[in-house]
Amino acid sequence: MKAALIGCGAIASRWVRSLLADHRIEIAALVDPDKQAARALADRYELSPAFATTLDEARALAPVDVVVNLTPPDHHYRVSREALSQGLHVLTEKPLALNLPDALDLVHLARDRGLLLAVMQNRGADPGFLAFRDTVRLGGRPPFVVTADTLVTLSGPGFRSGQHLPVTTDLAVHAFDQVRALITAPPTEVTCTETPTGFLAPHSALAAITVRFADGSLFTHRGGYIVDPFLRTDANGTWCVEARGFAARWAPDPANRQKAAEAGPPAYQRCITAMVDALHQADAIPVPAADNLGSIALLDAALQSAVRRRPIAVPEVPDVRP
Repeated sequence: MKAALIGCGAIASRWVRSLLADHRIEIAALVDPDKQAARALADRYELSPAFATTLDEARALAPVDVVVNLTPPDHHYRVSREALSQGLHVLTEKPLALNLPDALDLVHLARDRGLLLAVMQNRGADPGFLAFRDTVRLGGRPPFVVTADTLVTLSGPGFRSGQHLPVTTDLAVHAFDQVRALITAPPTEVTCTETPTGFLAPHSALAAITVRFADGSLFTHRGGYIVDPFLRTDANGTWCVEARGFAARWAPDPANRQKAAEAGPPAYQRCITAMVDALHQADAIPVPAADNLGSIALLDAALQSAVRRRPIAVPEVPDVRP
């Protein structure tokens, strides 16, 4: 199959590396309004794609079966919908969309057209985190009190300098994937604030999010883009869980990259491989992004809460099983 990568920013490198290592998808086109960024990406990995500024232009220059959507979060819905409408499979970075109605629209469109729609969910699928989840489920009984800190540094702001609520849309969505693995009760309410800390750096910001669940469980998340690497956590976050008679903590060391590399491919590469596997399965094309709708419901409520400055009820996710 041949792919058009739409968006040639920093995240594109890990997708290109993963696809080149997989060999089942050829990168036929790079699409970005910034042609210099697209050419720099091609040169870095010795690619010979068509260069375009729109999907229509890319399809006029090269055959395309799959779109890899690496645009900023507020472009995800539009780009994914355009691709699905043109009969193309979609592999997209998170979040799937910024609200539940848009995410549902994409899932229904993909299913109606018989197309694959898959979204990056690498943090929630991280093997270390899943082992921590199993420890919690075996040792504790709900309700749980869960806290998580995810404080990361960036080499540059990239799209985040122009993104509304960048911590919530680009970072907290990972935590929503993770907490859904820990707490199986339905979430009921989200309170979210996000505050720019531009006195540290143009892209620096801090978000505080509280989620209440139907079984009485409580989740609090502090996420942010910070400047000093000494203060950062691992990108998976530092997690603490407490219940009656039970406590557990998970805190990967962000400096211990070598040990993680020896344990196998990074979670994002495993996730991309699973997406490509789904593309090549013999039976009906699935829509794995449907499993991500619960996280988008949390994101939807969090973004509304940050804007309205009050708690917001989590929208109910309808049953979309075929």
